[in-house]
Amino acid sequence: MNIFEEALNKVSRKTLDEMAKGETIVLNKRYELYSYFDQDYFVIRDNDESVNDEIFSVQYADYEDKNNEEIIYTDFYGYDEIEDALNKTI
Repeated sequence: MNIFEEALNKVSRKTLDEMAKGETIVLNKRYELYSYFDQDYFVIRDNDESVNDEIFSVQYADYEDKNNEEIIYTDFYGYDEIEDALNKTI
C-alpha cells in the first residue's frame, strides 16, 4: 500500500460526520483531511513542499441517505500532479 492509499483508507462517512467545521485531521505524515469552517466542504491536503495544496475534494455520495457510506473524491489537478506521491510507499 502506498502512502496516498493509506491516507484515503482513513477517510469514511463516519470521519466526515464527526469532524467539526474548521477541523484538520492528520491522515499520515504527508496527507491531511480538512473541513472548511464556513461550509460543508472537505478536502485532502498534500503537505509535501513541492505540492503543498488541496488535491482532492471529499464528498458524500448521498448525504441524505445515512446508510450510504460511499465517499467520492474529486481530483483538482489530474493524476500527473500526484503521480509521484502514488508511487511512494510507506
